[in-house]
Amino acid sequence: MSTKWLGVIEAVVVLGGLGGLLTGMYLLAIYPLLGVLLMLASMALLLSSVSKLCEMQESRLQSGAASERFSRSRADGSGS
Repeated sequence: MSTKWLGVIEAVVVLGGLGGLLTGMYLLAIYPLLGVLLMLASMALLLSSVSKLCEMQESRLQSGAASERFSRSRADGSGS
């Protein structure tokens, strides 16, 4: 599956999680147990999305640091 579609799916999951949180807050007044369960499920969806985002950001920062070290060593070597 292409990266573009994975991003679209992830955006839909986040919107579903936010919608579930809002619906859960509404249901708290009418059906408290159902509202709490819906809110917990929505938080789990949002937490999985945030963890994926953090993993991608961490790998991006690590690859950026590695390329920065490489470019510094090339700059130091060419000056000598």
